[in-house]
Amino acid sequence: MGEQARRRKVFFEAHPYCAFCGGLTKATTVEHCPPRALFQNKQWPRGFEFPACAECNHGTSDEDALVAMLARMDPSKGPVANDSSTFGLMHRINKRYPTMFEKMMPSPIEARRINRKLGITPLPGAVHQETGALKVPSEVHHSICVFGRKLAKAIYYLDSARIFPAEGTLLMQWFSNEQLVERGHYPLIEAMKTLAGDAQSLERNGKDLNSQFEYKLSISTEKSIFILQSLFGNSFGFVVFGSTRPGLLETEMQALAERNENPNPFAILQSPKLRAFDHPGCDGSS
Repeated sequence: MGEQARRRKVFFEAHPYCAFCGGLTKATTVEHCPPRALFQNKQWPRGFEFPACAECNHGTSDEDALVAMLARMDPSKGPVANDSSTFGLMHRINKRYPTMFEKMMPSPIEARRINRKLGITPLPGAVHQETGALKVPSEVHHSICVFGRKLAKAIYYLDSARIFPAEGTLLMQWFSNEQLVERGHYPLIEAMKTLAGDAQSLERNGKDLNSQFEYKLSISTEKSIFILQSLFGNSFGFVVFGSTRPGLLETEMQALAERNENPNPFAILQSPKLRAFDHPGCDGSS
């Protein structure tokens, strides 16, 4: 038995079941979450490898690629900061979603409106479309929902050594960098600044990776309720609220709706009572 085969055998002996579909399916593959393509120069954090069945691993490859490309769209760094694999990702996205880049491009009127809202002035000789924020097509929202669900389950598994149950609930609110440009911060992240939790320093071979991916996990002692805050450079971020108790978070959502306090603030990633992805839960450009 070769060294790689031996390591896989040891891994699956320690992690026999898929961490993403409720612990009912045998793990046959190793899932990297976040996807390795999200990180520059093949430098991804160690330890973010999870047991997965083939369907959970390979069934989200298109969404992983789209999210990885989005994470590399950091307006503060520009294209120079990207390695050569960014162009491969763009080619793959264009092949899988032929109209994606067209959908993301605002019209001249939309670009002008967005730039005025954000206080952006195009450079001399440039037009508003070349400078303004991109739109958020439904495919982007769906991909971030798929990714948010997987990442929440992965981080929960990493922290608790437990598989998030199929009957548990996951709700998410995500935000594009429009908030960052307009306000200088993400309001939801700012509101949770004092919330106790574990925020790890991520690196590989001495290279800091927190500028590409950082997260903070706040979880109850019995591991039944958690809040995951995740940021991906200056590109986008999200907060996931999770509960292993069926119906708990749905009840809180209903209470918000009855008080008319932003009745649909969350994307429903998983719920035994509500259909996934019903609500937008997004504060990006549109």
